[in-house]
Amino acid sequence: MTVVLPTTALLLLALSGAPDPDGLAREVLALSASGDPARMDRASAVVPESLRADPAYRSAAAGRLLARFLAAADLRETSAASPEGAPGLRRARATQEEALEELRPLVQQAPDDPDVLRVLSVYYGLDGRPEEVARLSARLREGGAAKDPWIDFAEMAAAARGKTPAEAEPLLSAFVTAHPEIHPPRMSLARTRLARGDRDGAIAALDDLLGVDPDHEAAKELKASLLAPPPVERLTPVAPAGVPPPTAPGYLPRKKTTGTSRAPG
Repeated sequence: MTVVLPTTALLLLALSGAPDPDGLAREVLALSASGDPARMDRASAVVPESLRADPAYRSAAAGRLLARFLAAADLRETSAASPEGAPGLRRARATQEEALEELRPLVQQAPDDPDVLRVLSVYYGLDGRPEEVARLSARLREGGAAKDPWIDFAEMAAAARGKTPAEAEPLLSAFVTAHPEIHPPRMSLARTRLARGDRDGAIAALDDLLGVDPDHEAAKELKASLLAPPPVERLTPVAPAGVPPPTAPGYLPRKKTTGTSRAPG
């Protein structure tokens, strides 16, 4: 939601050096849509703590929490695919819970703000709660947010949560086709194809993402790992089974002599 400030308030903000509320909100939303962990971290940090409780910056504060929920989901997804991912799963859960604690006062202060409801619906979607998403989506669409792609994202995320890779892939693929500007599902699509054993399909999804966002670090790293040659396996030489073991460590067997030995002299 765009907050319309009186001219005097805008002048005071400009004189104080505070960022433009609408410009900051757009920046945070764009960083969130990238789906790149580094940029989502930037979206989380770009809103100063001193401004997060200011009603004029509510849209930016809500966008910051959107980035945190998306970053937690991305970490959960990558960690779940790793046999050593338990620490990452714990960090993802902690990030999600911290963001939820920050979201609660925003919901209490502005329960009808579409920016706040958008973030809440995305949280419910990533948490796999389709009934809650449907309730909030209806409210948002009635309020004129019918074309907000994040509503569709929340519905898709809720439908895909808990599905097998084969079941989730068409949901992700359909969303990417409909909303190519929202990038987090593009990374999910690549990982889903990889989980199905479709390495070429995963690389194709990453190529599509890098075609529209060449600086997407997570996509570049995943593609590089898929194209890297397999590690060289060091083989330990094995002695043939027919070779007799030595009679004593460090000594070769003594060769038997034939015939009568000659006495000296």
